[in-house]
Amino acid sequence: MSIHLLIEPAFALAYQHYADFRPGDTLRLYVRTGGPGTGGLFYAIEKDEIEKDDAVFEVEGMRFIIRPSDFWYFDGGELRYDKRYGEYGFTFVNPRLLD
Repeated sequence: MSIHLLIEPAFALAYQHYADFRPGDTLRLYVRTGGPGTGGLFYAIEKDEIEKDDAVFEVEGMRFIIRPSDFWYFDGGELRYDKRYGEYGFTFVNPRLLD
């Protein structure tokens, strides 16, 4: 299965600047459940290693990976840095999920 995702270069550069991630790092993008109150879904990022069948996106020298179990959440989306949300702020829009 293939996955289509736009990762804006400014997103990768912000994580290099604020989170001390570096070119050559491999970072996994994923969705978790939890949170205050009734809980819900939230997007997360952490250092990881590439596994078989992962989707790999190279942006600004960093490798962003997504496990097949999370393809559905990211496929067709756009991941952008948004300084209005602070140092690690980002927006994720997926028109496929709006219908």
